[in-house]
Amino acid sequence: MSESTNVHPSGLTKRDLKMVGVSFGTQYVVTVHQTKEGLWTVSLKFEGQDEPHTIETARGDMKVWRNVVSAITFVQENCKLASDVFVEVSGWKLARAQG
Repeated sequence: MSESTNVHPSGLTKRDLKMVGVSFGTQYVVTVHQTKEGLWTVSLKFEGQDEPHTIETARGDMKVWRNVVSAITFVQENCKLASDVFVEVSGWKLARAQG
């Protein structure tokens, strides 16, 4: 990703996501994770990179959702070009259906 997108190693903001499709096309995977506290987070892993990038608020805090439907809706609206989308919950890994 180019430096103009302001992406730092730990996270991406919603604004950064607009540039993801331009820079990476469909070469990224999105995962919705359930935390130990029962909240939900979203991360993106780009092809060729080892570490995933979490979604952050504009203030730099990790973005969390209280329910999985809201997190999935965020992904549907902001990560339309992702090659794969997964939801991880209690040892299960669920995937978006292709086609």
